[in-house]
Amino acid sequence: MQQGPRIPYLKPEDMTGEQKAFYDDILENMGNPNAPHIWRLDEGQINGPFTSMLHYPETGYLLYKLQLKIVKQTLIPKDVIETFILTVVAKEGAAYGIYAHELLAQQSGVSPGIVKAIKENRIPEGLQEPFLTVYALAAALCRPGPPSQEIYESAVGKFGVCGYNMLVNTAAMFKYLGTLMNAYDEPIPVGENPEGDEKHGDPAASVFQTGM
Repeated sequence: MQQGPRIPYLKPEDMTGEQKAFYDDILENMGNPNAPHIWRLDEGQINGPFTSMLHYPETGYLLYKLQLKIVKQTLIPKDVIETFILTVVAKEGAAYGIYAHELLAQQSGVSPGIVKAIKENRIPEGLQEPFLTVYALAAALCRPGPPSQEIYESAVGKFGVCGYNMLVNTAAMFKYLGTLMNAYDEPIPVGENPEGDEKHGDPAASVFQTGM
């Protein structure tokens, strides 16, 4: 199994002053001792999207502050937003993002069956509102072109204009993070991928037409 990304994890003692200040900010504001996924390694290195962000703090810090703003200010329930984020990172094929948000979704109460279907790029059977709408919106935002009017109206109807904007910004952020993780081939931590997940096709374009 791959041991690390294409650029090395940074130990705190090997960081520049700018990197260490960034690192400390991450620990203070985003470190979660109750997280179900591995986000900090044995020698203090932070993995996931922060691997490349810490290497390039002049842009990474700006992205981090925007990420912090989006994540901290969402008013959408945890299980709903984690369903949305998992769909985005699954569509992006970002291995670490899928790993982390699979566990976060389950921790928030999303059923294992729904999580498994999203990971496999299948429309989850029996998906109910508002999860159906956030799944459809996330999938649409990961395809070229605008979401359909039906998806737009469903999302605004359920979450309001501000909620729709929160979802759109969340999708944009996690697509950006997915691009970073894919570019540097950020791996799932060793021993954390027993199933050997595969990539699957995209059936979600017709999610509203299925009646699900």
